Amino acid sequence: MIQRINPDFGSIDPARLEELGVSQVVIAQGVARWSGIVAVRQTEHGREFPAADVAGQLEFVLGRIDACLTAVGTDRTNILSLTMYCTQLSELGSALRGVFAPWAGDHRPTVTTIGVAALAYPEVFLEIEGTALVP
Repeated sequence: MIQRINPDFGSIDPARLEELGVSQVVIAQGVARWSGIVAVRQTEHGREFPAADVAGQLEFVLGRIDACLTAVGTDRTNILSLTMYCTQLSELGSALRGVFAPWAGDHRPTVTTIGVAALAYPEVFLEIEGTALVP
């Protein structure tokens, strides 16, 4: 059985994802795969961009990943792999050391980093998608 869900974890409005015909998370055979999460917050007044640098955006996105994983019944200790898309690769190394490494702790997933020219919004420098086990 495959579950396709749009949990409300404080990022994009799940109703908006439904309108677009996409799923934030797909779960199959005990594995959850989530689509890219960026540092944007949808409010009743529009979009907010809560951080203006890679480290701040990484911290925000990791918090959203935690919330997304909780919403589907798992947590960061079960992450298998992450793919990071970044427009500011020169800043990413220090952000990984200062923000990501402490967040991952002893549960280090595989990480692929891809430099890109642009993401969905000019204010966004980082997008992370990934895969985790759902016990």
